[in-house]
Amino acid sequence: MKKLFLIFASIGMMLTYTSPLYAQEDTESYKYTEAQQAVMDNMSQMEQKYLEYGLNAPVVSDTKGPSGRAAIGSWTWRDGVICVTTDGFGTESVNTWHAAIVAPQDAYAVVEAPKAGQPVRLRYNQWYSSTHTIWQIGVKSTTEAQDYNAGLWAGRQVGKPYNMNFWNSYQTNSFYCSQLVWAAYYYTAGVNLNKSDNDIGSAIAIHPGEFVDNSKTAIIYRNK
Repeated sequence: MKKLFLIFASIGMMLTYTSPLYAQEDTESYKYTEAQQAVMDNMSQMEQKYLEYGLNAPVVSDTKGPSGRAAIGSWTWRDGVICVTTDGFGTESVNTWHAAIVAPQDAYAVVEAPKAGQPVRLRYNQWYSSTHTIWQIGVKSTTEAQDYNAGLWAGRQVGKPYNMNFWNSYQTNSFYCSQLVWAAYYYTAGVNLNKSDNDIGSAIAIHPGEFVDNSKTAIIYRNK
């Protein structure tokens, strides 16, 4: 029987780390540009928009994979499925959310870029939270094989360092959580799940909520 556990950081851990989505290499002295500050100032409104959509959008059947593997509204371990939660590893001032992707490297595992100072890693077992919303997201246009390849690609990034720059998303030497998920589909299937909500010119930034409120995806699981 699978061992189930809470995979989210404790509040104490959250207060220890600066925001993994928005932190810079020198968080004490870094000053946002005017454009970056404007994105930051609007972040709470964007997160509220993502949340409202995610709470009210329909939960649909996952049509990919073996029959019965993902009944409507149930958690699935189909490779390539995107996992999103409002429970991030940030600070009280910035709710970072969090994203990961189911990967075939091991059973009952997702790949995630957890937080500043920690490398990309596998995490095991279903996500649970009594206080935060959790979704699983399917990409509409891809095949099951393409989803598998996206999960496989993400799993191959295990061990790479955390990307501290929210707007440095195209490079693949380091990752923040939603960048890793975005890159998995962008570099394997050519599917761009970025909505440009937080971009600055050609410098793209991907928030986990963009996977939830996205015309290219469908919600196949929600915990509440």
